[in-house]
Amino acid sequence: MSERHEPALVLAVGGGLAAVRTDAGEERIAKFAGRLDRRPVAGDRVQLLVEAEEGGRIDVIEPRTTELRRQQRMRSEGERAMKEQVLAVNAECVLIVASIADPPLRRGLIDRILVAAWRGGMEPLLAITKEDLAERADEDPEVVLADYRAIGVDGVVIDVRTAAGEDAVRALLAGRTAAVVGHSGVGKSTLVNALTAGGQVTGAIHELSGRGRHTTTTATWLDMPAGGALIDLPGIRSFSLAGITPNDLASAFGDIADASAGCRFSDCRHLGDDGCAVEALVEPARLASYRKLVNELETT
Repeated sequence: MSERHEPALVLAVGGGLAAVRTDAGEERIAKFAGRLDRRPVAGDRVQLLVEAEEGGRIDVIEPRTTELRRQQRMRSEGERAMKEQVLAVNAECVLIVASIADPPLRRGLIDRILVAAWRGGMEPLLAITKEDLAERADEDPEVVLADYRAIGVDGVVIDVRTAAGEDAVRALLAGRTAAVVGHSGVGKSTLVNALTAGGQVTGAIHELSGRGRHTTTTATWLDMPAGGALIDLPGIRSFSLAGITPNDLASAFGDIADASAGCRFSDCRHLGDDGCAVEALVEPARLASYRKLVNELETT
């Protein structure tokens, strides 16, 4: 069979291989061309050089419309180093899944992902799970949701075990492609399985996993029968911002940017300086999260 190029979608990546689906609906396990300037990830549109009935080679990665990035701590030559990691691309939104209790909701983690989503061109959405544990929570989930809605982040409070919870998230996604991210133990996997009718893992992904490429540690593309798709990310323990400066952070916190118009000085850093208007106008938990992130960015 002669060589040919076909446009394709990356479903998952493991080692030096990727599970892909061509626009004609064929699924293949593809190698990476040595000249690629970056590593493909789930959601990438690529040009696949088909060389045989099975397999192929990714020759071109098309320009990305959106990216979700984080800073990842790596071990290099016995020393700790930081490296940017692209988690998912070409998604229209990021669905942040956070439980109200067990484990407790972490606003700092949510805010980090919000900033990364906005920076990467994706709309952040929030699903607060374990609605049935609200009485044990440190915060009322509806209050948390209202705080985030006030800054333009839509969301729902749900029990992922119910059809009502599934339907609420499906309506929130509205048939779009969403990267799904959350702390381990928040019910993310249960929600993803429900939205994808049991997790529509394709044959190519199964084959990639069977080759020992550890696809469970990477993002995986899953189609939703009702329309749209999920890029399911493994459960995270931490999320460090990548490519973000303190100035970027101020613009990403829209409520702080708006309140800063009343600050005494135009270069106010909103860290408790004299004449800062933000202190009296911004919700305390949001301001504390902002200040913690500024401190982290300035010391890394």
